[in-house]
Amino acid sequence: MGHQGKSEARDEEQLRRWPAATESRRHRPASELRFAKVTSPVARSAAAIDLLELPPSAAPTGTLTSDLRTALWEIARGALFAPHAGALREDDAPASRTVQADGARGAVIRRVWTAAPIGGAADRIPEDVTELLEGWFSLVERADVYAFLEAVHDAIEAPLQPRFATTVNAALERGLSEHRFVLARLVPMASRADAAAIERAFAACRSARWVEVEEQLQHAFARLAAKPEADSRGAINASLRAVRQAAAALTKEHYIDLDDALDDLAAKGHIAGVLVSAYTGLFGSVASSTRKTTANDARLVLVMCAGLIAHLASQLD
Repeated sequence: MGHQGKSEARDEEQLRRWPAATESRRHRPASELRFAKVTSPVARSAAAIDLLELPPSAAPTGTLTSDLRTALWEIARGALFAPHAGALREDDAPASRTVQADGARGAVIRRVWTAAPIGGAADRIPEDVTELLEGWFSLVERADVYAFLEAVHDAIEAPLQPRFATTVNAALERGLSEHRFVLARLVPMASRADAAAIERAFAACRSARWVEVEEQLQHAFARLAAKPEADSRGAINASLRAVRQAAAALTKEHYIDLDDALDDLAAKGHIAGVLVSAYTGLFGSVASSTRKTTANDARLVLVMCAGLIAHLASQLD
């Protein structure tokens, strides 16, 4: 067998061993994945299959078109690797094949590299970090894409964060995604009115100095923004607690449950009586322990609770 025949035989053997060989890598973080440079056609095919399988995600499959994914990557790449802000240089030790992050831009890359969902070592940023992240970004589940965008948002300089979020939201809107950046987190909330209602509620809590109410709202919002999927039940329960605490803060009364609070708010003229049955009917339906809740349920309850809290805060003397 000639040299070429032996090479092809080794490649075929690699293909046969591929499923078992890659299984041990299935749960490694993206920062540990290395995409080997191969030259023979068969080996290139094996590498392509390997790339398509890595890294896996525990996130449920969601709709994220290739066009939208590409647009989101271009936004993230621009924030991280803008040509005018190049801050990566090769390490002096060639064998290490890592790069050192220098200056403000390097600090941004390091923060993203070490944060979830990448989870890399701060002192071992790969030389080909751009290509590695682009390959990873093109393959992972929707929740990992959104978690990565949140990590980029948190890592860049504060003055640039609003522009980054706005740019991402524009791409998400064009791509018909149901997610948007709201208060620095990507949440299943496409309506600008819903986002504005939540922002007003937080502002109202701060103005009224309702610290405990704001904490419950933050908890509800965090549960809605949880990855790989929203904690719907947790978001709903925290939203309802926030309303009950807002009622207590306004009336200086202690309420055993939300129905009691709503009845008292109506009796004291803080809300219209006709709204009590509407609120209790919705809250009772989605809060039922026998019903499987969804992210849409959690969004609806959080937005309604946020609007009610902002209204109650406006009743302060």
